[in-house]
Amino acid sequence: MPVLSANSFDFYSHSPEQTRRLGMRLGEFLHPGDVICLQGDLGAGKTTFVQGIAAGWGSLDDVSSPTFVLVNVYRKAQGAELYHFDTYRVESA
Repeated sequence: MPVLSANSFDFYSHSPEQTRRLGMRLGEFLHPGDVICLQGDLGAGKTTFVQGIAAGWGSLDDVSSPTFVLVNVYRKAQGAELYHFDTYRVESA
């Protein structure tokens, strides 16, 4: 029995730069409608990873944690938008 589903994986980063770099590689492959879900403790590097994703995707905006606003929207020159949600404080639907 596999530990992970076919659509998930684990990786270990040894620095914030390495985490951003992996995010950048992933961001280059994003298509409209793609969804990436991240789970981890506070301070685990989720926002650092999203900084890389947004850079690889072509974001014009700086990336910050949406913990207190729940969602940040980042723009691309062609008008596309990338939504960065944080459901840490959400207790119900």
